[in-house]
Amino acid sequence: MGRFKDIFNGWQSMAQPALNSEHLPLEQQRLHDLTARIRSGVLFYPAVWAFIGVSMLVKHATLTKFVLVLLVFMVETGVTLLRFRMLDKSVGYSEFRQIRQFLYVDAGVALSALTWSSVLLSSLLNTPFQEHYSLIITATLALSSGALINLSIRKETVGLFLVALYGPSILTLLLGLSDQPNGLGLVLLIYCIAMYHLTRLPRREYERAALSNLKLQDQARQLTELSNNDALTGLRNRRYFETTLKQECSRASRLEYPISLLIIDVDHFKSINDEFGHMVGDRCLKHIANLIQNSLLRSQDTVARIGGEEFAAILPGMDGSAACNMAENLRQAVYGAPFVYQDISKTMSVSIGCHTAVWPNDHTAESLMKHADAALYDSKGQGRNCVTCSSD
Repeated sequence: MGRFKDIFNGWQSMAQPALNSEHLPLEQQRLHDLTARIRSGVLFYPAVWAFIGVSMLVKHATLTKFVLVLLVFMVETGVTLLRFRMLDKSVGYSEFRQIRQFLYVDAGVALSALTWSSVLLSSLLNTPFQEHYSLIITATLALSSGALINLSIRKETVGLFLVALYGPSILTLLLGLSDQPNGLGLVLLIYCIAMYHLTRLPRREYERAALSNLKLQDQARQLTELSNNDALTGLRNRRYFETTLKQECSRASRLEYPISLLIIDVDHFKSINDEFGHMVGDRCLKHIANLIQNSLLRSQDTVARIGGEEFAAILPGMDGSAACNMAENLRQAVYGAPFVYQDISKTMSVSIGCHTAVWPNDHTAESLMKHADAALYDSKGQGRNCVTCSSD
């Protein structure tokens, strides 16, 4: 007995769910996979009934039975079409719509189960289907076993399916309302309990695989983010900047709106490194990077560190006047917020070159960069701590 108890406890331990339903990424994946699995199996209901109906009519055809078979087939077909509509409504996951989206899935499962349950129940009562109850119950067991494979990834859906499909027939048999033996109801009840627990193992394996996949996706996103960001300042790096500038220029040319580019250079930064050391210099760069990031408030703007003490900002859809004002506000923000670290307090300044392509189709990313760099050179020539703007 002890050996069997150990085996049972081990099986129970393996079948414990990995996470609860509040884990958003897992539930998002579960909804997507459950919808895909159900969609592939919905057509089986009218198809199986068509096979059963033909078999019953071949064996003993009557007008009443023919009408009932046709009626059930029409109902099954209608329910199938309705379920496809309901599955379409469950697509598009969000945390706040989670309950409603799963409701569409569960409602469709319950609807098909109840429709087939009425067929199973009719074979247990005094109806034209009664003489075929063995065929119907065998088909029901086979159909439900296949359906449970698809539904096993969510325990609530499994339980709802089993109750809707077998509940009315089990009650009918246990209450003695059918000519079939009461023990058949107990057999069906044991079958439902066993199938509910057996689906825990594939659900556990599914959750492990889904979580592993989600973890890999998250790691891939993190690696992508790291490869696009500057390690010191947290801004975008040169590679990301160059790629984005080409994309934004192409989009501006296609949609015919202006695009502005700022190139920002920290004035006399070498003296910071020479006087206080590179660690203080790194902190100074972080300080200026934060000021630049906070000065550009639009979500569509891209701020990057493109060199040692050189930064750039891509401003899609911004005309020359607005870009020049933003550059001046940025210059004032840097000059008005001294760099402070321990006993060091240093007023910093930046030189900015701004260029706006009013007609982006006449400019490539390289030419836009060239013009902005030339404007920056003019700012340095004027004594630094100033802004030079140009446009085509």
